[in-house]
Amino acid sequence: MMADCATLPDTDQLGGRYSLQTARINDTLGPVSAKRSAAIIDSLKKKSGDIDILDRQIALEQDIDDNPLVLGNRVTLLEDGPQTYQAMFKVIAAAKDHVNLESFIISDDDTGKQFADLLISRQRQGVQINVIYDAAGGNRNAPCLFRSSDAGGHRRSAI
Repeated sequence: MMADCATLPDTDQLGGRYSLQTARINDTLGPVSAKRSAAIIDSLKKKSGDIDILDRQIALEQDIDDNPLVLGNRVTLLEDGPQTYQAMFKVIAAAKDHVNLESFIISDDDTGKQFADLLISRQRQGVQINVIYDAAGGNRNAPCLFRSSDAGGHRRSAI
């Protein structure tokens, strides 16, 4: 068994390494020009105000991942369990190729059964389903959710 421990970069030390002018930005076709990148950053600065948090966020993201920022991404704040589950069910139901689900807790309750039924249904429709869950967080009862012959008999293991 292998384990690794990582820490986030010290944001106080990042300021000098990256600046808004060196932000690397891609779109669906690859890297955008330096001029377009600068225009995108200027637009973000105008929307967020002249604060250094944008500089720090860009530097932090590029330092952690060493990949450019990608245009077209979005984030939706999900404020509670029901809203989160509804959003997750919607995305799983719309999946065309694969679903990668990681969860600390998967329980043999109504919500767990809804997840299992939907995931098994999508797998039967040809969508590759990958689930990672913690055996302790799953209370050792989650595997029964996926033991159905409908689950396709694929290897199942808990972490």
